[in-house]
Amino acid sequence: MSHWLNPLLSPRSIAIVGASEREASLAAMTHRQLSDSGYDGEIYSVNPKYQSLHGKPCYASLIEIPVVPDLVVYAISGTPLEQSFDQAISIKVGGIVIYAANYIENDSEPKLTARLRDKARQAGIPVCGGNSMGFYNYDRNVMVSFDRPPAGRPAGHIGLILHSGSGMTYLANNDARFCFNYVIASAQEVNATVGDYMDYLLDQDSTRVIAIFLEAVRDVPTFIAALKKAREKSIPVVITRLGRTEKSARLAMSHSGAIVGNHEAFVAVCERYGVILCHDADEMIVTAMLFAAGFRVNGGGLASMLDSGGMREQMIDLAEDHGVPFARISPSTKKVLREHLETGLDAVNPMDGMGALGKNTFQTYLECGKALLDDADTGLMSFEFEFRDGFSHYPELFEVAKQLSAFSDKPLILVQSFTFTNLSNTAAELTSLGIPVINGIDVALRAMRNLMNYRSGSAAVADSNEIDFDTAIVRSWSRRLNATENCDEATSLSLMSDFGLPTVSHSIAQSFDQVCAAAEACGFPLVLKTAMKGIAHKSDKNGVKVGIENIQQLEVAYRDLQTRLGDQVLVMPMIATGVEVSVGMKNDPQYGPMVIIACGGVLIELIAERAFKLAPVNAEQVNAMIEQTRLARLLSGVRGQAGVDRAALVELVVRFSQLAFVLGGEITEIDLNPVIVNQSGCTIVDALVVPK
Repeated sequence: MSHWLNPLLSPRSIAIVGASEREASLAAMTHRQLSDSGYDGEIYSVNPKYQSLHGKPCYASLIEIPVVPDLVVYAISGTPLEQSFDQAISIKVGGIVIYAANYIENDSEPKLTARLRDKARQAGIPVCGGNSMGFYNYDRNVMVSFDRPPAGRPAGHIGLILHSGSGMTYLANNDARFCFNYVIASAQEVNATVGDYMDYLLDQDSTRVIAIFLEAVRDVPTFIAALKKAREKSIPVVITRLGRTEKSARLAMSHSGAIVGNHEAFVAVCERYGVILCHDADEMIVTAMLFAAGFRVNGGGLASMLDSGGMREQMIDLAEDHGVPFARISPSTKKVLREHLETGLDAVNPMDGMGALGKNTFQTYLECGKALLDDADTGLMSFEFEFRDGFSHYPELFEVAKQLSAFSDKPLILVQSFTFTNLSNTAAELTSLGIPVINGIDVALRAMRNLMNYRSGSAAVADSNEIDFDTAIVRSWSRRLNATENCDEATSLSLMSDFGLPTVSHSIAQSFDQVCAAAEACGFPLVLKTAMKGIAHKSDKNGVKVGIENIQQLEVAYRDLQTRLGDQVLVMPMIATGVEVSVGMKNDPQYGPMVIIACGGVLIELIAERAFKLAPVNAEQVNAMIEQTRLARLLSGVRGQAGVDRAALVELVVRFSQLAFVLGGEITEIDLNPVIVNQSGCTIVDALVVPK
């Protein structure tokens, strides 16, 4: 069955509305682009001002064209666009591209973009744009854009989707190292979102990697489904997400109408489905280039040959910054290196192999390179030497690179340490031979790290089908949460306890006699907390009294709370000291409940770090979260303290994540702080649940 985007992205006929004889017009540039690129379908011009254009009839409107075109490209805007759009809907065209930004001064509600979206969705017609620069389909030579890619660029294996038209120009129309099968400027996404385009690209045999310059996800279910599909097909998805900061998120809204959403939740989604998140567009496109070359790393570290001790030191420093491990080469590999390196050069990895200029350079690097590639712990190799277009001190090293590439199926990547070196022609030639070239050691290391960290196949994530809570308890709490706007601490602790989480025992008291009865039941030492409504953060009001050892201290503590804050208090036993942990949930409006862990108690303010994942999570994921923070060290014991029961904390977080998942429709936020973890287990001693 044909994909619903096929008429849009692979049309057999195209109508350009707003056709013009003016060479600099968007319509004329689009027509010229299609003709020059070898498009073999029919192109129809539409403009009532002309009888003919480009040697063919020009039609006054879409309905006068003798056939229904697969694709309509709008080089007009405003009211004329909307009127013609209605015609396109009525004749049931296959797809639409809109260049204009779809803004009309003093427009009525709903605005033009919303009106077009409603019409297109009702008709089931995909629309690329508005505010789009179109798309390139290299597989079929369909270049629908007023911009122009470099002539003669071959089709490649990168499927590029962008929310930025200028990004299309920068990334797709410059360096010939980067070769694409499709480039799509989705922009406002009137009726086809990034998830739809991903789904289409994943069906193309030529797609080896998808790169996305992303402002926002407008259709979360379709996006998630595409991520799952990419994971199943072992096609990497590489994303640079824009709008991470508050200011840039506001500008994204004005740029393309994109509501960016919570970045941490987006990161959690990407982690779950194996997406490679990149810091910037440079890292994204270079990473995509490596995957497009067909590279994979099956374990092991980086082996590296350089021509400079200084460049080697820089590489080592930056590799540590970016978490790139070097291969731990074997004694036999070191022996081969020593046999070929000049005296004074160390047989280590990374290897500086440049001795006296030109002395045995070819043989030294060839034999050392083979030994490094053969080493069992080498996953990939980088090769750095000085070259630029038209010149190198060591031209023989190009032949070394070619022979090493043929020698092993492990990835070989040429690196030039500086980003500004002029080597685009040389780099394009080598990359076309399967030897990618990267300018800049920093971005090279980030891209190689991404290559090393990628794992194909299904992710090891928690299965929601394994959640085994009593359905009666779930229904009861669901009704209760839906019926209230606020949960006090006692209610919040009861919720945790009912779902099997280890929770401190507690009693509510409203008089000193009731306090004494509760104290007798739980025993000293104990904790007394205010339970008056409206006090969410008790410590800020000096509303928590700890370490109460006897009845006299109890009376003093209660009278103080009673006088300042009110009669009602919580009485609970004092839990043995341990590591204080914060466990929480935030319900993201786009992606759902997200589990968060961090150092708890007062440390939550001092150590501003936290780990987060989508609920539910399994034990492996929880352990990974712990390792992301300083909790790992605290739990194992510091400054002579014994380690605590980490396994109990892991079990608690797993069960908590299941609770967050099943009650995600009723809860906005949960804060368990602290959870005390000691050698005998872990206990929730404070809880706050915020219903929706």
